[in-house]
Amino acid sequence: MDYNRAASFWTEHDKSAARMPEHELRAAIEDFIHAHSTCALAAASGDFVRCTPLTYKYCAGKFAVFSEGGLKFRALRENKHVALAVCDEYRGPGTAKGLQVTGTAAVFGTDDADYAVQLEVLGINAAHMQKLGLILILITPQEFDYLDGTLKDKGYSPRQHLDLS
Repeated sequence: MDYNRAASFWTEHDKSAARMPEHELRAAIEDFIHAHSTCALAAASGDFVRCTPLTYKYCAGKFAVFSEGGLKFRALRENKHVALAVCDEYRGPGTAKGLQVTGTAAVFGTDDADYAVQLEVLGINAAHMQKLGLILILITPQEFDYLDGTLKDKGYSPRQHLDLS
């Protein structure tokens, strides 16, 4: 198995791919994010990996994810680099549609001084969330990899990459 060749498949493909104009790509990604509310959040540290299905709220260019706890925090304690995926149900060839996000996570417990401030900035009722005891995982995207099989019909590659850094 040539892992290097397999790993470079999309980066090589992207070199000659038909790119969407950035403003169109940003709009398509935002529309896709707002049309969904569930993601799979992946966090890892050392040889420990956890991928958790969670709901999210997308505000001010960030993903706000709430959790009561779980093993994902074992990884998040050591490594704030995360990935999350949002996808549609696959309905056959040419219909795949999804978004992979890589970014960094900031974690705020209900006892953190910034907890209420972070939620208020996002327009989320901080008092209510504190009563529920939910931990805020605030993800700042650094890269988006957007897949939409229907983009071929518009003359674009079905995979589009957007670097936000």
